[in-house]
Amino acid sequence: MKKFAHKVAYIAGGIIIGVVFSTSAGAFADTVKSMVGKKVTGEYTVIVDGEKLSDKGAVIDSRANVPARALSDALGADVTVSGKTITITSNTETSNSEVSTVVDANNKYMGQSKSSLEESRKTIQEKVLDTAVSERAKVAATLEELKNTGDKNAIALAEKRLAEYDTMVTDGQKELALIDAALAAAK
Repeated sequence: MKKFAHKVAYIAGGIIIGVVFSTSAGAFADTVKSMVGKKVTGEYTVIVDGEKLSDKGAVIDSRANVPARALSDALGADVTVSGKTITITSNTETSNSEVSTVVDANNKYMGQSKSSLEESRKTIQEKVLDTAVSERAKVAATLEELKNTGDKNAIALAEKRLAEYDTMVTDGQKELALIDAALAAAK
């Protein structure tokens, strides 16, 4: 009877240890955010400064991914790989207008259908951008009138609202640029 009890204790202990290891391994795996095993839903051509890259980009889990080595080579940047970190260092200064021509690797619109992209573009243009531009013009006119009165508090408030509308316009234009890039890739 004692031998049977020992065998049951060993088996129960083995089961408990197995459960502990399997749940902790699963929990550890959940903390690792990796592209391994993710579904590629599309691929696209990457063009930098009018030249087509030899490597294609991929849409993985609705996110656009570009080949870092090919992109950095095309931009004249240095690439360093150390462990699991890729560092890209630009050799030249880039103006803001040049930055907008680079494909955004995190374009949330990539992989969406053309009709969905066109609807998103229309909504942002009409409901966000056009409204912000219109309201900004009103605030700018009001600000000019307030400058004649000399009311510093009202002027400060109008300048703050004007800055908020400027931000809305800039953000709306950035969203439209992302949508336009996704539309170009969808064609």
